[in-house]
Amino acid sequence: MQKIEFGDINRFFVSIGLFLIGFALIIPYFYLKEDFGLYLKEEDVAKFDEQIVEIIRAKRNQVACLQKIIPFVSLTLIIGGIVFCFIGIKRWLKRQVKLDEKLDNKVAKSKLDLKDSTPEERVVNAKKETAETEIAEQLESGAEKPQNLKTEGYLSYMAIEDKFFNYFKSVKNSNFDIFQQPKIGNRFFVDILLRAKTNKYSDRIIEIKYFKNQLPLSSIEDSITKLATYISYYKENTNKRVIPILLIVYSSEKLDKAKVFLYKKKIIEYSQGIPELDRIKVEIIQESKMNEFDIKQLLKR
Repeated sequence: MQKIEFGDINRFFVSIGLFLIGFALIIPYFYLKEDFGLYLKEEDVAKFDEQIVEIIRAKRNQVACLQKIIPFVSLTLIIGGIVFCFIGIKRWLKRQVKLDEKLDNKVAKSKLDLKDSTPEERVVNAKKETAETEIAEQLESGAEKPQNLKTEGYLSYMAIEDKFFNYFKSVKNSNFDIFQQPKIGNRFFVDILLRAKTNKYSDRIIEIKYFKNQLPLSSIEDSITKLATYISYYKENTNKRVIPILLIVYSSEKLDKAKVFLYKKKIIEYSQGIPELDRIKVEIIQESKMNEFDIKQLLKR
């Protein structure tokens, strides 16, 4: 047996609705068109046999009853027809919105190619990121010439990135597809991309920074500028809304809450001058307290 298509059901509902509305209009038309013998004079009726007279009078009584019922029948049919049409159209619109969103996502994906990074690319990116942050930290501390860069520091950075990625996955939010270190448009690597499945939510591009001892503003500002570039390129090629997120993790115990608050304020002030970052979310988290961080707040509309 052939399976009934979803669209056929919607058409069936609308067809029933239109039939009921049409029927509701036809009934009064044919009723008013028929005279039912009502125009016979009493003297003419009296000429017929008694049985025929009874039939005529019974018919007149029935017509009188129908006269009262027909308006309600027609009104009921019209209301029923409107309800069926509404159900069919509503179901169709709901389905059509999903199909349109699916098509939009298809077009966006074809326009902006997303590629998973290879393990080798991830290591190269992590080493580059770590070298830049370590140099920035040494300059922030007053060192004239950066030296003794720890080559194994990139492993800590990758571990932080993996933690955040796993946090997002553990939430099991059905509104987003999650990508780690994707390459967008064969141009930029982003740390984490959350692609919204429907237009109700905005996509998220997440930049992660990890510092050991200092929070060098110069390095953070460079990351903000890069993030703005990613957002601009992404929006231009997908026509989708994007929320930029900057997650900064530090391991030092020397930074108290007051300093962290001051840094966050400066970062937000710096971001306000960049149009692409008007909806930026900034979180500064101590490494030892990462497990306490509520990742769900980053997924809200």
